[in-house]
Amino acid sequence: MESIPQTDYNFIFIFSTFGLFVIAAIAEIGGGYLVWQWIRERKKISYGLIGGLVLFLYGIIPTLQPSNFGRVYAAYGGIFVVMAIMWGLIVDKKRPDKFEIIGGIIVLGGASIIFYGPR
Repeated sequence: MESIPQTDYNFIFIFSTFGLFVIAAIAEIGGGYLVWQWIRERKKISYGLIGGLVLFLYGIIPTLQPSNFGRVYAAYGGIFVVMAIMWGLIVDKKRPDKFEIIGGIIVLGGASIIFYGPR
């Protein structure tokens, strides 16, 4: 059996774990958005029920990460911030200001150090 070269393994690890962070963020933001629509925008209760289900599924996604709870959630926080800014841009049609962009870059850098820094 042929082993995976270290550089390929690192790329696969980063790509898969980052992908899980993005999927978790979309689930959390999307589920919360549906609940928001139900309560704040007076949409049908089905919005809230579907949002609740999506939020439940969001809670499962981080358990697929190959690290401990604290590290996963600390790093996820940075990804969440950036994804929330992107959600605002795409869904709410609100352009981020320079402070949101700068803050997003800072937290994304911090999340990368927390999760991918050498141990």
